[in-house]
Amino acid sequence: MRQARRHGLTLARVNAILRAQDDTCPLCQGLGGGPSMEGLSWWHIDHDHACCPGQSSCGQCVRGLLCRNCNSRGLAWYENLTADLQTWDHINAYLADPPARRPEAAVLFHGDLQGVRSRDGAFAGWRSDRLLHRTPGHPLKP
Repeated sequence: MRQARRHGLTLARVNAILRAQDDTCPLCQGLGGGPSMEGLSWWHIDHDHACCPGQSSCGQCVRGLLCRNCNSRGLAWYENLTADLQTWDHINAYLADPPARRPEAAVLFHGDLQGVRSRDGAFAGWRSDRLLHRTPGHPLKP
């Protein structure tokens, strides 16, 4: 949760982003993994370093929640390549349409407000689909 606060995210917002990502890493489709100071498998918050170059962010430039390997080795390496070498469609699609910036990643359901879905996929598959309130024109149906 400490990492989320550095990026201006609440637990509800982290859960909503994970829900929009199907509780998997959007790059490798795996569950978050790897030891950290806060315990096993905390997700790594990916943000656009062009907006906020440090270890924290304004919250508006958060792109998604990645597993440790995809965040520290995969995406960091890929973004340092020259544009002519950035030819991986899957990563380019993630960067062009990050899950955290999609409408479905908003805090919409009661299930977003509770539980700690962010550890090791422990809550993967669990969620309340009861909407917090009706949102006219929202892509998710009540």
